[in-house]
Amino acid sequence: MDLEDLKVFREVALHGSMTQAAERLGYAQSSVTARIRKLEASLNVNLFYRNAKGVRLTPAGQIFLEQGLKITQLMEELYRRLSPNEVPGGLLRIGSMETTAAVRLPSLLRKYHSLYDKVELSLQTGTTEYLINQVLHYHLDLAFVAAPVNHPEITEIEAFREEMVLVSEKGQDTQSISEIMKNRTILVFRTGCAYRALLERYLLENKSVPLMRFEFGSLEAIIGGVSSGMGISLLPKSVIESKLQSGGLTAYELPSHLRNCATMLIQRKDAVQTAAMANFIDLICSEH
Repeated sequence: MDLEDLKVFREVALHGSMTQAAERLGYAQSSVTARIRKLEASLNVNLFYRNAKGVRLTPAGQIFLEQGLKITQLMEELYRRLSPNEVPGGLLRIGSMETTAAVRLPSLLRKYHSLYDKVELSLQTGTTEYLINQVLHYHLDLAFVAAPVNHPEITEIEAFREEMVLVSEKGQDTQSISEIMKNRTILVFRTGCAYRALLERYLLENKSVPLMRFEFGSLEAIIGGVSSGMGISLLPKSVIESKLQSGGLTAYELPSHLRNCATMLIQRKDAVQTAAMANFIDLICSEH
C-alpha cells in the first residue's frame, strides 16, 4: 500500500464508481479495479460492496476512509511544508447552512479563490446537525454551523452573527406577531436545523401550536412558500433584506434572548491543519 493507493481508494469512495474514479484520476478502469483488489488483499478485508450500479463502502471501508483521509492529508501537508515555496493547494471541503451559503459565502469564497487559486473548493450544504456529523467523520474539513456546538472533539470560532426574524407574506404589517402565529403552518428545513429548533422554541414559549410543519430542502423554496402565503418561517434578516425592502415579505422582531444567533466555523480538534485550511480560517478572522 502506498499514498497513490489511498488516493485511488478515496476517489472510488467519493464517487461510488470505479469508472468515475478512473476518469477523475486519468487511469484505465482496469488499473483502478486492480489497485482496489490489491488493497483489499493486503488488508484482508472487503472495503466495498459491489453491485450493478457501482460500489459503496462496507463498515471496514468507512473506517479505512476516515483514517486514510487523515494519512493522505498528513503526507500531502508534509510534502507542501518541505517545499521551498509553499503554496496552498489541494482540495478544501467546506460545509455550510443554506442561509450562510446564500448570503455570506459568495463574496468570501470569491476573495479566497482570488488569493489562493491553487486550492480546489468543494461546498456542501445541510443542517447544523448534519454538518457537524460530516466534520466528525472527516468528510468535511470546515463547516459553518449555528451556535452552540460545544462538542469535545470540535474547535469553533465565531464567523458571523445573524439577527433572526419571524417572516410572513407581504401586507401583514397591521397584524401583531401573536396574531401571525395563530394556527399557522411553519415552513422549515428538516430536523437538525438550528433555525427550525429556534422557531419551535419560540412557539413553545408563546404557547402557540403550528397547524402543520412543511419541510423544504432549499432556502429558495422556504422563501417562495412564505411569499405565497403558505406559512411563516424564521430566518436571518440578512437573507431576506432585499425582499423586505421591496415589500415582498414582512418581518417581525424576536425577543432579545432569541434575536441573535452566531454562525460558527468548526473543525475537528485532531484535523490536519493544511495551508489551505489555515489561510481560510485567517481570512474569516480578518473579515470578522
